[in-house]
Amino acid sequence: MDINDILQNDTVKNLLSKVGVSDEQAKSIATQVMSSIQSKFSQNPKQMSSLLSENDNTDDDIKLEKEVEDDFVSNLINKVGLPDNIADQIKGAIPGVMSQFTGKLSSEGKNDEGGIAGMFGNITDLFDGDDKDGKDDGISGMLNKFF
Repeated sequence: MDINDILQNDTVKNLLSKVGVSDEQAKSIATQVMSSIQSKFSQNPKQMSSLLSENDNTDDDIKLEKEVEDDFVSNLINKVGLPDNIADQIKGAIPGVMSQFTGKLSSEGKNDEGGIAGMFGNITDLFDGDDKDGKDDGISGMLNKFF
């Protein structure tokens, strides 16, 4: 799953269209969604796995989803520069994106902690690069190829 997958989500597209953000802002918003979910997974993989599973959400899952939303809104304000009221409206996209993660993981038969970790490993590699082989494959590596 990548930024384009999130931007193609009908809930996200409709919400971003409704609040009138630019294409660049939309990409930043999608990045922040993934960053917030990945951050909470890193802090509590078992609970995030429960939240993203097809099982009914527990009280702890609901609490974690609220934490993801709060983190997301904070990032939209502080990193993307959106006004509070717009950021608060956009947080409504979180349940749709989480559902998208759940559906993708389930369709691939990977809706467990290992599958989720693998998905986030790919996301982390995209943004940070995976320098195990001496190459910088992340965003900075891509930019270096262009410049």
